[in-house]
Amino acid sequence: MAQLISYGSTFKILANAANAQDTVVTSGLTTVGECTSLSFDSVAQSTIETTSLGSAVKSYQAGLLEPGSISAEVNYDTDDAGILVLQAGLTSRLKQSFEIVFGAVANSTSTKVTGIGIVTSLSVKAGLDAVLTASFTIKCSGAYTITGTA
Repeated sequence: MAQLISYGSTFKILANAANAQDTVVTSGLTTVGECTSLSFDSVAQSTIETTSLGSAVKSYQAGLLEPGSISAEVNYDTDDAGILVLQAGLTSRLKQSFEIVFGAVANSTSTKVTGIGIVTSLSVKAGLDAVLTASFTIKCSGAYTITGTA
């Protein structure tokens, strides 16, 4: 089994979301620089109970899929175009296309996630003897795709 290595992972987001809020755009995305951690979290399948009064055991069927969220931490840079896009996305309240590539693109086992989301939080953190960092969260909206990049 191949061991996947996370270096080279990238996160990109659409700078001008006004014209493409419900369409996944995969070109012209802005890279968020200096990510130190990146995750695609909380994808979940809901269930709908279908048990009848005559049943002795509960039964279920699949309901709606919860598309999850993206969270990341970056070395904060006020000149980074990606950070500026995230800050603008938070105040614009528009849906924005995103693309995550886990692993180096040159690696045939890289994984790409594309979809649409809403920037829901952005925070900046300072510490003693540390670089300034920022963390952000994007709530995914609608369908997403997960594919290999090879």
